[in-house]
Amino acid sequence: MNQRILRLLKMDGKMTYREVAEKLRRSPSTVRDRIKRMEDFNVILGYSAIVNNELMGMQSDAIVLANIGDGVTVKDLRKLRNVDGVMEVLLVSGGRGVLIRLHAPDNHTLESTIANSIIPLGLKDVEVRIILESVMRFPGI
Repeated sequence: MNQRILRLLKMDGKMTYREVAEKLRRSPSTVRDRIKRMEDFNVILGYSAIVNNELMGMQSDAIVLANIGDGVTVKDLRKLRNVDGVMEVLLVSGGRGVLIRLHAPDNHTLESTIANSIIPLGLKDVEVRIILESVMRFPGI
């Protein structure tokens, strides 16, 4: 049943216990207890809104691929959470080992953020891919 609850919450994180319970034909208290347990065990890490970045003034969206320079640690990469516009940082396989999802109001700000806040952390071989269109957007990204 937890998988079914998670599937519903992924589609609409604003669903009430009662709404989930109705769809699963269970009591709201059972659903509430299961959700609480999944939150306590960090299965559910949080809830977020899917935001239309363009309407919020974020016209530029990019993927930054890079390699980690000598001496750079994962702890150093976590500093990127304090950089405006950085939405996600992933360690990935392939030619470049770091993927950063970045939103900015315009391309000039995007370029400035990469040059002044991302590269100085010790990243090298930086490649920027501008996102032309979002076909499907997931919560928080």
